[in-house]
Parts: sequence; structure tokens; C-alpha cells
Amino acid sequence: MKRTFFLLALAFMNAFAFSGGILGGIWQGDDRLVMFEDGDGGSFDFAVVLRVFYGWYDDRAAEGAGFSEIRTRDTNDAESALPEDISVSCRTVFENPSKTAGVYELTLSYPSVSGGSGKTFRGESAVVPVAVIDGKLYLDFLVSTPVEGGSSGGVWTDGKGERGEFWRCASNADGITISPPRFKKEVRSFFVNKRADGSEDVYRLRYWKSVMEFSGDAASFSDGESVFSVGKFLRIGNDVYQCTTGRSTKIRNIEKTVSMPSGAVFDSDRTICALGVPYLVKVPGEGTRDELLAAVDENNARRRPLPKPLFPPSKVNFRWKEISELEKYNPFTWNRRNIDLFQ
Repeated sequence: MKRTFFLLALAFMNAFAFSGGILGGIWQGDDRLVMFEDGDGGSFDFAVVLRVFYGWYDDRAAEGAGFSEIRTRDTNDAESALPEDISVSCRTVFENPSKTAGVYELTLSYPSVSGGSGKTFRGESAVVPVAVIDGKLYLDFLVSTPVEGGSSGGVWTDGKGERGEFWRCASNADGITISPPRFKKEVRSFFVNKRADGSEDVYRLRYWKSVMEFSGDAASFSDGESVFSVGKFLRIGNDVYQCTTGRSTKIRNIEKTVSMPSGAVFDSDRTICALGVPYLVKVPGEGTRDELLAAVDENNARRRPLPKPLFPPSKVNFRWKEISELEKYNPFTWNRRNIDLFQ
């Protein structure tokens, strides 16, 4: 059993080959534009445009040196004089047979930063797993690992002919950012028990960050009728997660439901399951630098309409006759009126 899970994990880890076909291009989110342009040796020409001031200004926050040769950068208080130069490499973890979806690991290498005391802090690298399904990029997703019934498969031993499906979490980053992102302390996976009558039992499994070394060990849980077995450890990017305490192999505190989370999106081959709303959506086109800079210019050329007045305009009727009558009896204006009369 341990060897089976070890081989599955090893096959998943070694299935890396660079491919920018699905991931390459320009992607748009609520607050940013991200461009991946195919480079050499498994690298990307990477750029991030932040849509600041409620989307009314595009800040070319991160880009390569070649972008300024195409179009000079703006000089203002909203945009830094020099952009962040972040190098990105991509590894294909998995692509479905239809080539409509895939899972990728982006390794973002951030530049060194000079501190106020003259010290230079070493640059950091972060691995950000992403999933692409039908032109949408997700940061919260699961990957299917089908399992078969019977004790030899390490699943369960009730002998009722059911089969299972393990949706294991493969994501933990909160964004594709110009500074090192934050990573989740806990992730969730799901085990689906498909019964012979067509019904399903879904078990929610909690994994948390571990300081132990990754291994192919298995952990098991029971619903009172059957015993289910899954991988004890998950490797997501540079982090390792576990679902049992210490060296225990028994999973506790299982949550049982009847379906996957609401809003789950599956690819056409049901191998990737995305949760929540897309982080980015692919922009139609060739995804070149010129297209990205043209989109920035178009957005920055917009002008915000004038705000509405605090009080609606009203037609004021100035009664000049009454005002002049009041001036006649104003002692502060007597001298001025006398001068006007005798001139």
C-alpha cells in the first residue's frame, strides 16, 4: 500500500515539462493584468500591470527591460521610476487529455532589495500552483486521483463493488504578486465514495502544514461501514501538508457531505476541480507586449467624469429691490452713499 502511494506521488512530481500553450498570453483580473510570453529554456517574459485608483490608472509595476524600449514609462507619483524585474519559470504538472485544462507551477524569483542601513537582502523565490480551465485561471483547485475498490488498492474492504475518487488539493498561494505571496496554513481535500446505487458520500479531509519530510505513507479513516485510505502527505509547491498528527496513520474529525462544494467547476475530462471564482480570465488575442501596452494606454487615456454636486442646482430669486432698500438704512454705508451722491 505504501509503495502504491509513493509511486503515485513520484509520478505526479516527475510529470514536468514546459508548455506555454494554455498558460501563455495576457490574463485580466479585478485589479491586475498579467502577461506570460513564451521565452527560452522553460522561462516566461513576465509582466504585471496593477489597476490602481479604482481601476482608473494602470501601473506597469513589473516588467522586463525590453518593455521600456517599446514604450516609455510614465513619470508621475503613481508609477515607480523602475519596475520590478521578476523572472518566472513554468513547469507543467498535469494537462488533461483534451488539452483544454492543465495544472502548472510558476516559480517566481524576486530581485534583491537594499535596506535602509545599506544591507542587501537576498531575493526570494516562490512557487505558485495555478490551474487553467477553459480560459480561466484558478488559485484554489483540486486534482483527481481515481482509486479502485478492494484491499489491494488500499481503498476499502467492504466488497460491495463501490469505487472511490480522491480529489487532492494542489494549490496553496493567494495570488500572482510582485512581492512574495502568502501561502495557506491549511488546505482541504475530498474523498468521494461512489456507491453502486448511484449515490455519493463525500468526505472532507483537512491537511495542515508539516515540518516532517514528505513520504508516500497512507492514512485511513472509517465511516462506520468501510475503511478508506488516502495519502498521508501532500506536497504543494515547496510546502508539505499532513492530515494526521505525528506518526499516526488514523485520520480524525472527518466531515461528511453528499456532494462537492457548491460552485465547483470541472474540466471536460473531470480531472481538475476548481473552487471559487476565477483569479484571472484570458484576454483574446496573441498576448504580446504590444497588446499589453496598448491596453494600458487605452485605460490610462480615460478620464473620470466630474463628480455630481453635493447639492442640486436651484433657481435663486434675488430680490434686488429689497436688498437696495436694506442698504439705505445701513449706517456702515452712509459715507459711501454720500460720496456717490455729491460726485
